This record gives sequence, structure tokens and C-alpha cells, in this order.
Amino acid sequence: MARPSMPATPPDPAPPLVVFTDLDGTLLDARTYEAGVARDALAALAQRGVPVVFCSSKTAAEQRPLRAALGLPPAPFIVENGSACFVPDATGTEHVHVLGRPAADVRAGLHRAAATAGLRVTGYADLSVAAVAARTGLDVAAAERAGRRDFSETLVDEFPPAAWARLEVALAAEGLCARHGGRFRTVTGAGADKGRAVRLVAERFRAAAGRTVPTAGLGDSANDESLLAAVDRAFLLGAGPNPWSPDLPGLRRIATGGPAGWCEAIAELLAGLPVRHD
Repeated sequence: MARPSMPATPPDPAPPLVVFTDLDGTLLDARTYEAGVARDALAALAQRGVPVVFCSSKTAAEQRPLRAALGLPPAPFIVENGSACFVPDATGTEHVHVLGRPAADVRAGLHRAAATAGLRVTGYADLSVAAVAARTGLDVAAAERAGRRDFSETLVDEFPPAAWARLEVALAAEGLCARHGGRFRTVTGAGADKGRAVRLVAERFRAAAGRTVPTAGLGDSANDESLLAAVDRAFLLGAGPNPWSPDLPGLRRIATGGPAGWCEAIAELLAGLPVRHD
């Protein structure tokens, strides 16, 4: 079945819905990093005038080409676990709203905290691009983009829970936090938060539309909890074997993770939207 073409214009200031989504393990397969069957759901959202806002630990360098590869129309996107929001205007110029701290500050504080906790940590910045590719399963070009972190550092260490607990206490003393994304932990400034970033972007849509715009959020891991708490309709994917499950009112749990679960959630959302007659 042919997919509807996606418009190349900025999102409607008064869309019927805004979808905020995590990427790896949610819109993208956690192993292959492919959207697969979710491409049809993305096209259906575009046809109904629903903007899709990425909200991920991925960098701006990763998210821009991903949006282009998926053929998505312009929309805001949220990077590095809520460290910054990139909001395009009608001319395509991106306006950056920073909520976190510069990556150099994060790394310096991280290494002080690790010393305090009696640990030696390894982040992307400590590895070659080839080593990042080997650890993540990304190709070399994608691994290079993943390493272009402006506001955070991703740790590849496998410490026991007690060691992570010590590190988290030391990080807090540095004004930092580490959030688990299902595979790795990403360290950011304490002000970086997916939920805070989602609310900021939702307010931009509200201001442009002159009314409240309904929001939905999709995620799969612990670092998505604030995202899910900040939207009107929240979907937790991979909720069957998922050991983490937040206690949020109205949370819809979908057993399937990745693109297939994403399609199931989007089908529910689309069923409640009016059909457009352009």
C-alpha cells in the first residue's frame, strides 16, 4: 500500500494532537534502530496534520538526519534526555532552548563524582568511534553522530546497583543526574528533564494556536517517566516483560515494544481524531 506523501511545510499551529515519542525501543527497534512498520503510522499522522516530536537521549546530530530519512515534516525535537529543545520557525530557522549544561561541564562533574564514588567510568568521549559502534551496534557514521554530545555524556559501564547508587549521590552533589535508557545511562545537568522539555514545547503549540493542544507520549524505559507524566495520553511500550512500570493515572500499557507497539498506540490515537477533508 502506498504511503501518503508527507508535507514539507511547518506544522499547523493548531494541530488536532501533538505526539511526543522516545526513539530507541519505542519508535525504533532497540537492536536494528529501524522504524520498520512504524513508517506507515508516521505517514498517517502527517496526513492528519499531527506533528511528531522526538524526545530522546539522542543528539541533534542524530535526530536531524533521522527525521529527514523518515520523511517527517518540520517539527520541534528534544535532545539528550531533555537537555535542549530545538524549535523551527516558519523560515526553518531552529531556535534552541537549553535546559541542561554544556557537555564539557557535565564530563568534568561526572569524573569528580566518579572519583568521590570510588569508580572509574567510561563514556562515549573516552572511546573511539569504532568502539562506540561496536558497543551500540550502530554503523560508524551513526556512532560518530552519537558521540557529538552537546549537553551530556553516555556511560557504557556495567556496575552493580550499589555502585550506581554511590555514583548517583555523588552526581547529585555536582548538580548532575544519570538516567537509565534501557541500555545505557546518560548523565546530564539536573535541570535537563524530558517532562520539562515536553511542557515547554507543548506551550509553544498552545501559544501559536491560541488554545490548548492535546498531547500524547510514547516511551519504553525509566528515563521516559517524566515524558509520560507530562502528556494527556501516555503509552508505555514493552509493558509485558518490562521490569519498570510507573504509577501514572491513565497510563496505557502495551505489551509489544518497538515499532509494532508504536503502531498499536498510534492506531488508538488516530481512532479518536476527526478525519481531515483537505
